Amino acid sequence: MKILVIGATGTIGSAIYNTLKNEYSDVFGAHRNSKSYPIDITDKASIKTLFEKLPKIDAVINAAGTASWKPLSELTEDDYYIGIHSKLMGQVNLVHIAKDYVNDNASITLTTGILAEHYEPNAVGLSLVNGALHSFVNAASKELDRGIRLNVVAPGAIAGDFPEDQKFAGYYPVHIKDVVDSYKQIFNNNNTGTIYKKY
Repeated sequence: MKILVIGATGTIGSAIYNTLKNEYSDVFGAHRNSKSYPIDITDKASIKTLFEKLPKIDAVINAAGTASWKPLSELTEDDYYIGIHSKLMGQVNLVHIAKDYVNDNASITLTTGILAEHYEPNAVGLSLVNGALHSFVNAASKELDRGIRLNVVAPGAIAGDFPEDQKFAGYYPVHIKDVVDSYKQIFNNNNTGTIYKKY
């Protein structure tokens, strides 16, 4: 099984990458500053270049993308576009490009988060993007051919990065191993269009 993890140096992406490379023989870790597998998900040409460099992939996991953290009263249109260009359209474009390079019955997994449906101060920009991605996965998963599956993992705050005794968006932080297990669970079933909530 050939697996691509995008965002392989972030909190979630590095945990996914390090776990999977110990369990599978062909795991590729891509990120913006990689010398071997660089990628910028805001740049469609960068996404395409990466897939052209790799062998046919069986599973793509994206854990890259950012958005603005500001209160509603301070958010400008440009602030919204940071998340729209990166976390939203970066992942949407990834799906559009990856579907032409992955094997039949491959799995594509995106990442959103708890803010899609739970409130946290200063996170309006992320909430907008996460909610849009859930709608996209629900619809787009029904139109992919060749048996390609599209799902999304929506974690809460990660314990360690966030105080374990403090709630984020109404929930206590989750342990990174439990989040990684959600990504692994997708390998072991045939679900598509599913939001795997871990909070």
